[in-house]
Amino acid sequence: MPRNISAPMVASLTSNQIRPAFLAIITFRTQTVYCWTGAGNLTYNGNIYLGVGDFGKLAPITEATNVQAYSTSIELSGIDPNLLAESLTDIQVGAPASIYFALLDSSNNILGTPYPMFVGCVDKPSIQVGTKQMTISLALESKLANLQRASLRRYTSADQQLYYPSDCAFAWVESLSDQALKWAA
Repeated sequence: MPRNISAPMVASLTSNQIRPAFLAIITFRTQTVYCWTGAGNLTYNGNIYLGVGDFGKLAPITEATNVQAYSTSIELSGIDPNLLAESLTDIQVGAPASIYFALLDSSNNILGTPYPMFVGCVDKPSIQVGTKQMTISLALESKLANLQRASLRRYTSADQQLYYPSDCAFAWVESLSDQALKWAA
């Protein structure tokens, strides 16, 4: 599968020295969080990415040629346990999440356009609370995972009216179950 990697990234990858970084964008109920794997702040595309350094971990990102839903996770440690209640209410399952691979120059400027490594949504969180710090791990799943779930939609007028109030395409579906149809012989 061909990659759309920008020319400055290709030039940096073919050089003798590279400075890789991962950028993460995670949407919560109250805000969208921008963070990256280094220390300090990093500005890109009008957003300020907060450096998580050694407090953040990124699980391996799997990719293959077959159509299959893969997942990964992001972990943040060193959080004050007093923020547990706020953390639990702010996590939104199904919210968008993205991880990008970027290359930096010697001044921590991003070269070219970061490459999207994972685009999906937030799944279940896992929280470990200690006496002095808390660790939150967010499972991220690919949008292909929705193909494995059963649809909760029904072929009824009531269900259709929830999404399209003026549509009457299913108005007669319920009465069809009471019909006795005779085939001509």
